[in-house]
Amino acid sequence: MRLAIYFFTLLFASPRPDTLWYGMYLMGNKVGYAAVSVSPKSDGFRIDEVNYMQVQMLGTSKKVLISTTYQTDRQFKISSVNVKMNTQDQDISGKLEVKADTILMNYTSTSGSPIVRKVPISGPLFSETTLRLFLEKNRVKNMKLNLLDVPTATVSEGICELESERSGLLKYRLSYQGTVASMVFENGVFKREDGPMGISIVRESKQKALESTGEIDITELYAVKPNVSIRAQTYLRLKLIGAVSGLNVNFGPQKELEKKGNFIRLEITKPDVKCTEPSTLMSVSKFLEPDPYVQSDAPEVISLARELTYGIKDPCKKVEAINAWLRRNIAKAPSVTIPTALDVLRERRGDCNEHAVLFTALARASGIPADIVVGLVYQDGSYYYHAWVMVFIGDKWIFVDPIFDEFPATVRHLALARGSLEKQTEIMQAVGDLRIIVEEQR
Repeated sequence: MRLAIYFFTLLFASPRPDTLWYGMYLMGNKVGYAAVSVSPKSDGFRIDEVNYMQVQMLGTSKKVLISTTYQTDRQFKISSVNVKMNTQDQDISGKLEVKADTILMNYTSTSGSPIVRKVPISGPLFSETTLRLFLEKNRVKNMKLNLLDVPTATVSEGICELESERSGLLKYRLSYQGTVASMVFENGVFKREDGPMGISIVRESKQKALESTGEIDITELYAVKPNVSIRAQTYLRLKLIGAVSGLNVNFGPQKELEKKGNFIRLEITKPDVKCTEPSTLMSVSKFLEPDPYVQSDAPEVISLARELTYGIKDPCKKVEAINAWLRRNIAKAPSVTIPTALDVLRERRGDCNEHAVLFTALARASGIPADIVVGLVYQDGSYYYHAWVMVFIGDKWIFVDPIFDEFPATVRHLALARGSLEKQTEIMQAVGDLRIIVEEQR
């Protein structure tokens, strides 16, 4: 591990003596480092950043290296970005440019599948890195901003507020898309950031930033053990306690019963599936359309969908045919990717995220409204992060789990958010500090 980190450092980290170094932690466990160098220009700054992380997923070692170059104005507001992300599973290169009130994004993966997006913005664009640099030079009380997450090519509206000030210490609260992070500055120097899911960035010396304490398995790190074992087959009533105020869990076979302060009470019922076409598609027509991650209009996806569902009119049998093809043809393997349907179709491997995105594309191309779902699934005594799908059949949304080949999916699935990649950060605040109480099951 130590040799790997130093190897990547020699290849990618800036040799400049004024490089800023940070340790990266998950729930107090060292998982990597970041190195940032700032070069003044006549109209602003060039900022070069390297992020390296190494963890385990289901016992498999995973390394991520992200090299990013920002061009900013003198207030560290982003005008353009170039990024390269390397993992064992995928290489991605991307460009981003701000044009007036629109962000133009173009990311390309190993297989050549592009992610092209236009995102409207109504305020300055920062990443967390450039925001930290801005706050070192500027004291603000309240500022609205757009926050860029470079690896996932997502943008969220956010608010940065001065939370406290005492003896040279400034503490800011950064809120975005249902999550909250705190940033601490001492005498104008950034010291640490604590974010959702126990993620921390700490200003450190180069030597300490490169130190390692060994790999951790993030699958187990974020597991949630309920108060009792779950045996439910048809009905489950749960109480979720924690940072859940920003969650909407009232969809699919789930029904929100009560929501107050830091808890949600909900029930999950095994659905009665009626295998008929919806009486109307007006309200769900957008779930037949492609998006940058679910390319249901791509010729390869359309061709395969037609092949799998040829001559089938029953929507349930279409779902079963797609599930069966995924089971036979897409290898199950822990992956660190920004998954798109075309990438998965070409690479033929992946975990729950990859299976979900390809299933969704094939379902939409087959005329079945479908959406990605993220949350937790109960296995072996704990709830673990998971992604699956819901389809609109017989005028109701039904959960489908492609990686477990379940239709309908069991009531042991707990959905916390729905939608493509840019929506999935909504669950981050909750997952890092969640308690699950089983109130009734049968």
